[in-house]
Amino acid sequence: MKGLNFKKISFFTFGLILVVAFSAFLVKKNLGDPRVFAPIMAFDQEKLDLGDVQQGPKVNGEFSFTNKGANVLVIKNIVPSCGCTGVVQDEKKEYQPGESGKVKFTFNTEGRVGKNEKTITVETNEPKDFKRPVMFTVNIIPPETK
Repeated sequence: MKGLNFKKISFFTFGLILVVAFSAFLVKKNLGDPRVFAPIMAFDQEKLDLGDVQQGPKVNGEFSFTNKGANVLVIKNIVPSCGCTGVVQDEKKEYQPGESGKVKFTFNTEGRVGKNEKTITVETNEPKDFKRPVMFTVNIIPPETK
């Protein structure tokens, strides 16, 4: 009887070791998979209203974000919708989970009047939303004519 119990316990232990080893292999394999542990760029605001400004000077703004994912967020490119918007990209392009950053921009109001709505597209390594648009509006007041 003792030999039979020993065989059962040995077989059970061996099976348990195999299951644990296989599970550990799968977890380790998936740790680096960005689809499983993806970076997530979360903006504080995706739309900014810069209000009323006089025509002429450049207007500055910024979009703050945090990497709410579980992997490194990489900013690959930042593309404004037109030449009137300049984007200042930090030298830093990689953000660890929980780390925050900013996308800064300038908007040239010269020669423009009324409500202007512009988009900036941030391209990242997110597997689902790798192109993230953010938008700002500004109302440009023309100079008074005499």
